[in-house]
Amino acid sequence: MTEKLYYNDANTEEFQAEIIQIIPEKNQWKAELDRTYFYPEGGGQPADKGWIAGIPVLDVQKVQETIYHIMPASPPRGTVTGKIDMKWRRDFMQQHTGQHIISGALYKVGQYVTQSVHMGIDYTSIEIDQPQISPQHIQQVEEIANTVIRDDLPIEFIFTQSGQVDAFQLRKPSSREGQIRLVRIADFDCVACGGIHFNSTRHVRLVKAIGIEKIRGHARILWKIGDRAIADYTSKDRLISELRSLLSTGDESLPQKTRELIEELAQLKRKCSQYENQHARFLYTQLMEKNSIGNFRGVPIITRYWTDGEEEESVINKMIKILLKEQPAIFCLVYKASDRLNWCIGCTEGVEYSFDKNKQELMASIDGKGGGSYPLWKGIGKNESGMEQFFTRFRASLQLP
Repeated sequence: MTEKLYYNDANTEEFQAEIIQIIPEKNQWKAELDRTYFYPEGGGQPADKGWIAGIPVLDVQKVQETIYHIMPASPPRGTVTGKIDMKWRRDFMQQHTGQHIISGALYKVGQYVTQSVHMGIDYTSIEIDQPQISPQHIQQVEEIANTVIRDDLPIEFIFTQSGQVDAFQLRKPSSREGQIRLVRIADFDCVACGGIHFNSTRHVRLVKAIGIEKIRGHARILWKIGDRAIADYTSKDRLISELRSLLSTGDESLPQKTRELIEELAQLKRKCSQYENQHARFLYTQLMEKNSIGNFRGVPIITRYWTDGEEEESVINKMIKILLKEQPAIFCLVYKASDRLNWCIGCTEGVEYSFDKNKQELMASIDGKGGGSYPLWKGIGKNESGMEQFFTRFRASLQLP
């Protein structure tokens, strides 16, 4: 059995311990110590990270009363030095302590019961027993939680027996039997919990809701807690300052200015689409007049190669749609974009052409790939020097000289 020192002092960074056993498991080693300050994963709180004898501790797991430290290499036998990654621990102590405060505030505001908690590396999520929560209630929860943090309330850790918990007015009943560890925040909140927390609410610093999701018919609220909330505020303040400078406006005018720009952009897109449609129609007419290389069973054959930047890809795509719908035609088009060739072979409905029968020979010319189904086939190629051969083989597939 491992002596669990993390409950005695959550601020100890370095300690000495004896290796009891080392168990190889696949490409890792499980080290058991006689005593440890490493917190094992549990209660929604991730395990501590750190080092034992200079070797990284990747994970910490509790199996009954034994704690295993998962490592990528075997530590030496005998006495070793353990060192906790305090940045990692402080972050999740903020998450866990902050979660208790938020869950307590949720219950006080609307008797919302916390169903589950997930402490991720970016944010902490709290799922409640209701399908939704109003923005007003979220704001009230934030205000209460941050007041509790500001007031520097003491946090106690109490070991008691399951038969005696009724005396503590728990926010949420515990199903555990035997000894139970309670976390009590003054007269604000009390709940059974085996995680590690601060001894005062002030260390949490700040909490801020950043979003709401739906899961299993419940609302799940996303939170920035502690230093994460401060960093998030700093990041967003920097972003708003940059937007304010770019748009030459104040904070209060940013939403309206943004709406105006969105509407202006929408109008420009509509105009651009109209111009592209007109240009695609002009391009189609030009192709039919100037780029016909013959006839295939009485149907015009169109070939064309556009170099990089000669035409917009969006215009060519619109023109291809016109080619497929207008007067009968069969076509082979290539337009270059950066370092690749975009090829397209197609025909109007009713024109017979078998691409699959000629695919291998055509693709070999330009080191190409792609496909499709009648009446349109598209793809890319890499070998620009094979363009002449590509068009030659296309003509040959139509039995043209």
